[in-house]
Amino acid sequence: MSAFRNLDSVLVGLDDGMFVGHGYASKIANYREPGESGYPVGGPVGGDTSSMDKHYGSCVNATGHGVPCIMNPGAPYVECIDGCSLVRCPDEKSQRDCSPTSAEFESDAERTECEAQVKWCRQYVRKTAPSDADGTAGDRKLGFIPRSTNCIDATGVVSQTPGQIMKKGTDEPGSCYYADGTTPVQRTLSGPYAYCGDKGEVCNDTFVGAMVSRDYDPRWRSWYNDTRTIQRPNWSPPYLFFATLSMGITYSEPIYSTQEGDEESPSGVGRTVFDGVVAVDYAFDNITNFLVENYLNSSTTVAVAEEAEPHYMIASSTGSRGATKVRISDETLPCPVGGDSSDCKAVRTSILDMAEPSAGGSTALDGVIARAFAKQKDEGFPDADLVSVKADDSASSSAYISQTRLFEIPEADLSWRIIIMSPTEVSAADTILRGDSLFGFLIGIALLGFVVCLALLYHFCKHRTNRTIVTSDWRFTSAFILGCSLLNTASFSFLGPNTDSLCMLRMWLVHFFFALALSPLLVKTYRMMKLVGGRTVQRRVTISHFKAALYTLPIILTQTLILTIFSIVDPSRQVELIETNGADVTHQLICAHDTNAFLITELVYEGGLVFMGCVLAFKTRHLKGGFGEAKQLIIAMYNIALVGSVVLIVINVMDNGQAARRTLIAVGILWGTVFSCCAFVVPRLLRVREDIRRSIASTGADSTTAASASRVRVSGLRISGLQSSNVSSSATSVAKKNSRATEVKAAPMEAEEDGFVDNEQQREPVASEE
Repeated sequence: MSAFRNLDSVLVGLDDGMFVGHGYASKIANYREPGESGYPVGGPVGGDTSSMDKHYGSCVNATGHGVPCIMNPGAPYVECIDGCSLVRCPDEKSQRDCSPTSAEFESDAERTECEAQVKWCRQYVRKTAPSDADGTAGDRKLGFIPRSTNCIDATGVVSQTPGQIMKKGTDEPGSCYYADGTTPVQRTLSGPYAYCGDKGEVCNDTFVGAMVSRDYDPRWRSWYNDTRTIQRPNWSPPYLFFATLSMGITYSEPIYSTQEGDEESPSGVGRTVFDGVVAVDYAFDNITNFLVENYLNSSTTVAVAEEAEPHYMIASSTGSRGATKVRISDETLPCPVGGDSSDCKAVRTSILDMAEPSAGGSTALDGVIARAFAKQKDEGFPDADLVSVKADDSASSSAYISQTRLFEIPEADLSWRIIIMSPTEVSAADTILRGDSLFGFLIGIALLGFVVCLALLYHFCKHRTNRTIVTSDWRFTSAFILGCSLLNTASFSFLGPNTDSLCMLRMWLVHFFFALALSPLLVKTYRMMKLVGGRTVQRRVTISHFKAALYTLPIILTQTLILTIFSIVDPSRQVELIETNGADVTHQLICAHDTNAFLITELVYEGGLVFMGCVLAFKTRHLKGGFGEAKQLIIAMYNIALVGSVVLIVINVMDNGQAARRTLIAVGILWGTVFSCCAFVVPRLLRVREDIRRSIASTGADSTTAASASRVRVSGLRISGLQSSNVSSSATSVAKKNSRATEVKAAPMEAEEDGFVDNEQQREPVASEE
């Protein structure tokens, strides 16, 4: 027995239905008497009404009791045609016309060679048992010739001697039991069996150790029929061994005998008669055992599947066979364990279905293998690339990388796909998750920027009726500060994993809030430049608050259009990057676009807006601070340009992952927004405080009265070439009038729509007390 450990079994099937098989792996022997199943039976078991009663009464059930051998509905059987007379075999060479009248041959030698290549086969047809519920054919039942499975001893001889029986999976001898596993086998049959010599003798030791009976005929097995059809040695495709659910392949070779020539062979060449097939089963258990033993304590998982669809499982280091036993009558029902297996068959499972326990998968890794193989297939089984897959669809799921190789044996017609899978850690350098060191820091940065900007906005709006605030164009300054506070909230989107939805959200919030914050500042700068920006020709210019507000819409709408287009054609989404450096594998899940088009578009658009703002701010640099905030505009615009440039350069040269880059962007947002907002608010609030202090000192009124006295409403400005000296003298004039605390009647205003007006006649700004 030990000499055949690499074989699963050796089989011999003859064309008269006889079958002998020896299972070296399963340590059993199989035998079937010659003859055709599907015979009608009607008399009592053992009676004389049928010559096949010796077979009809030779079956046993799981407990060893004799039962009739009745065919199941739909079961196949062989029926002879014309007494199973000989006809030419179906292979190509046997179908050639070798007669003297054939014009194919130029000499008798060629015709003789043609005759020598002709094979002769018994003539029969395959049928199936009637599908009646009771399995009858007319009024008679159909019986079958059983294949008996026998116990063997250490020498391979059939036996039922207690303590001398070889059992699968162990070298220790034991006893022979029926299918129930508890009833010992003690059974012999007597009768005129072919086993006794096929001369009508009756032997009394037939079927010793026969523990299982099954309807089986080699002539409807694939390994037999394929060899009979092609009449040459061949390897079978991988298939299941029913008894063990092991995968294997079979090498088959035809068996021939020679008959003397007759009238169909005038040349005297004897007929070559096909007698049967001898086959050797090679089990893949050695492959499975090798994988299990070598990868038992390894994090690597290896599986083998057929290259051809549906990619049936061959072997796996998880030990799963990828096969199940189901009922023939209903494949949705499993075969009963330890019960009658006559209505059962083995079915193979695709590696793509191994996630289902009912398909033969036994571990959680089987499901991961199925997902990895499916993704490899979707990507065309790239030979050199690693493909990543997650164990499940949850955000916290573990990740694996896989690679496949094609293994082929052309002479055996084998083509297998080997998949190797290993767990990998997703790089933490690209995400900021709860528990990370940057998580709290980023929350603090975003919250600080948001709160500071809101605080500045509150205090600025609180004093909006003060003449110092009124003359600063407080509406657009407030809109800018509000946009800066919203821009800081965009930093909160940097938290969390790099999912498709979060990647898209980050793209929208950062760029949309940037345009929302920049647009009022840019319009504020443009309006001031348009009114007083270095003009020498005096002409009337009117830009109301409403009209200026409309100027912000193109900036915001253009940004919205850009974001919408790229959300459709090239959205920011989760992208997997796998890099190998020797034995080190880096697995990254990042947010990225398919192309650089979005980056270039935003760089041109947003960079162009900032550049234009810097140019406009520079043109208003000579305007006095009483009305135009030229210095604040320059500081804010140049600060945004400087911070944006530094952040853009650093994040494109650093190689620390997206988490560090997003943190740097958040810091840049904080610095750019808070510093620019302070440039507008802090000086004005200090002047308000100084005005109140001076009013108290000059009039002796309390702080509330002084603050009330300093509140004004500027409904318009008449400006003619409002340069430094004019604004200075106008501001001085207003201060003097207020310091005298006299009631001044408001002069007629030339303002339109509460905006700035440039008249041909130069006058001082006029304020009216509230």
